[in-house]
Amino acid sequence: RGAGLRGVGGTGARAVGDGDARAAGDGGGGARAAAEGSEPPLLLGAGLAAPGPLDHRTGVLHKVSGFPGLDGLPLAAALSERLGLPVVLDKDTNAAALGRALAGDARAFAYLHLGTGLGAGLVLDGRLYRGPRTGAGELGHQVVRLDGPPCVCGNRGCVEALCLAALAAGDTAEAARVLGTAAANLVGLLDVELVLLGGHRIAAAPEAFVRGVTAALDARASRTGTEPVRVRAAEGASGAAGGGDGAIAEGAAQLVLAPLFGRLPAEE
Repeated sequence: RGAGLRGVGGTGARAVGDGDARAAGDGGGGARAAAEGSEPPLLLGAGLAAPGPLDHRTGVLHKVSGFPGLDGLPLAAALSERLGLPVVLDKDTNAAALGRALAGDARAFAYLHLGTGLGAGLVLDGRLYRGPRTGAGELGHQVVRLDGPPCVCGNRGCVEALCLAALAAGDTAEAARVLGTAAANLVGLLDVELVLLGGHRIAAAPEAFVRGVTAALDARASRTGTEPVRVRAAEGASGAAGGGDGAIAEGAAQLVLAPLFGRLPAEE
């Protein structure tokens, strides 16, 4: 996903998607013209949100779910050369989490994205958490059933495999129950106060997923005597173009803009 922001100098900034960002689609011509002074500068850089796993530091993709042939692709460098712009690559889940962190949703939350795969973006104590090797958030490959179905990662019984199998069978309630179990494990481990749900699978039935995940988290809170954790669909997850794409596009743009404008939450 590519994204930009309009009106970054004022308060009316909003994310724009591929259809609006035509300057980036001319092979960098618009960017180069701006650099040569033939028109006002339009682009400061490109933020790229992609499925993981990947290395945010080097801009290299790893074994992306469903696309093993992309392993080792230096995507950020290739796109930077093509556009003539700085390019920052991150997971789509991290981009969404960054966008929501800057919006002030909560100081400790998880963004769970269920699409072709399942991943999580984590904000802990107000900080986007990537981990020392930028690999944090691979929630989909946590094993929750030892004798479960095989997963593309080589394990069996992964959350991602169970969710996708349930959806393939038309059982949205079971997929939501599995996702809720994973969310409850995450809450127990990290003590987040909010769980956001996104991805095109969520967008197809946001109420069912919110209901299923909430039930799992409420059951955990009842057992442990802790406060309930809020659950909601990410911005845009109930619309035709939903699935949290608005949050991801905003976050992808902020990968470039937030450091420049001093709006980036401290990272770990």
